[in-house]
Parts: sequence; structure tokens; C-alpha cells
Amino acid sequence: MDIIIGGGTYGERALAKIRKTDGPVIVIDNDPSCSVQKNYGLPVATLEQISDPEERQQEACFIPGGIAEAAQIVATHRPERIFPTVPVHVSAGILSELAEFEPEPAGADEISERIPERLVVGRNGADIYCSLNPDRLCNPDCPEPPICPVTGERRDLPLWSLLRNHLSGAVPEGADTHITVIIQSRQCGPGLGYIRCSDIFAAMEDICEADTAWIGTACKCHGVVTALRKKV
Repeated sequence: MDIIIGGGTYGERALAKIRKTDGPVIVIDNDPSCSVQKNYGLPVATLEQISDPEERQQEACFIPGGIAEAAQIVATHRPERIFPTVPVHVSAGILSELAEFEPEPAGADEISERIPERLVVGRNGADIYCSLNPDRLCNPDCPEPPICPVTGERRDLPLWSLLRNHLSGAVPEGADTHITVIIQSRQCGPGLGYIRCSDIFAAMEDICEADTAWIGTACKCHGVVTALRKKV
């Protein structure tokens, strides 16, 4: 099983790709009139229905909801792949739901101090956005070749490795226990990335005993890191 979080343009692309392999897929979106539903009209299901093997017979279905519902599906069904197609940090959101963390905007200050300024392209609350191509528009269907087709620069060291190098081993001020996890976003096709559910569960095992965490998700050239703190 795969899940697609977001039923917009990229959610549609992910669905079209998955349906070619006839694998079961769940699309999650808060908007019942999203592009996926307008163009595919998937059967609408509830979390309870997909948990019952006799109830769920469709290879594809739609569940109204967001990160909280996605986290429940990840916890109970352990899908193979998670396609994040919404403008939020899905890995950090799911881990926050499963391990009871919350965003910590103050922690993002330390993240930005440890990442070279040339890689940082923006910030939103506890999220720090990074890129190896900060000044020019990327090809939306980029296959992540060794040489960037936009800048002509070699990409010998992917962004997920760079972020691990700069952030691993750091302990934020005032934190008793801290963990940094950078999850690789993998390609299903040009311009279409996914997260392995097994990486989410490995990260959850790492952070469950920590009181602060820096969670990142990055492909070869772009990524986001979120500062989290255990809920009290």
C-alpha cells in the first residue's frame, strides 16, 4: 500500500504513476473537491473502513483529512511509500503525531546557524528551507542527474548528506537529550518524490526518548528541517 498526502497537481501525478502498477493507494486531502477527486472520483472511505479487510475492496480510495489521519494510517497499516505533495513538512508532521512532539520555532535559530548561509532559502516558524539551487527555477521534471541541468554544477554530495554533516552530533542549548534525523526523499520518477515508511519508523525509534529533535527531509537538491520539542 502507498499513501498520497495531498490531492492537488502533484498528488494527481503520483496517483497516475501508482495506478500503472495496480498497487493499492490511499489519497488524503482536506478538500473533497481536490483535483484528484474531480478527475478520478475515487471511492470515499473512513479510517475504520480501510482497517476492515472485508470492507475495503477498492485498489484506490480517498480519505478526507490531513497529517493526523495520515499518521494513523502509517501507524496501523505501515504503507510502503508516502508521497508528500502538500506544502508542509510531512515527515515532521507525522513524527510529531506519532511521538507526541510539537514545532519549536526557537530551535530553528540554531538550525540556521549550523547550516551554511548559501544553502538556506527561507524560514517559516520552526521550518528551515534549504536548496542547492537557491537562485534559479528548477526543472519540475528533473530526474536528479549527476550534473544539474539548470546550473551546470556537479551534484556529487546530495543535500541530505550535507544536512546530516552539518547538523548531526549537535545538541541545542538547554536540551537534555536531542536527536537529529535527516530522511531521504527518493524518486519514483522525474520530479516525483516519496518517503519510505520504514524510514519514518526508524526515525520514530530514534526520537521517542529525546526531548528535542531536528527532523529533515531532503532530496538531492532541496529540503526542509524542522525543530521539534516533546509535548509536556
